[in-house]
Amino acid sequence: GALVNAAVLLKGNDMITGQYKDDKIAPLSICSNVPGFDLIHDPTWCPPERNLLSKFYYEAKGQEWTNSTGWVGEFNDHCKWHGISCNEEGRVVNLSLRNGGLSGRISDAIGNL
Repeated sequence: GALVNAAVLLKGNDMITGQYKDDKIAPLSICSNVPGFDLIHDPTWCPPERNLLSKFYYEAKGQEWTNSTGWVGEFNDHCKWHGISCNEEGRVVNLSLRNGGLSGRISDAIGNL
């Protein structure tokens, strides 16, 4: 059955960190798969680029890549994923996945980075 009025404790969870020590991010699965999650549109907790890159990963068969270190980990900041470079604001500035075994479909989401 569906969860009704469920609560997720984010405050005080040391596993939830962003690009910098004091940043906080919500688990990836909550940001991308839980309708009604009240922080889903808060870019601090649910960075939109992390959701877009997650979609890209699955559509490009990321589980078959030669190196997918850090990708789609629940508590991993997208700026720490293999092949991703971000600026100080946490925005993706470079995506480098050369000879990584990518296949499948290139997601339209990549254009929104």
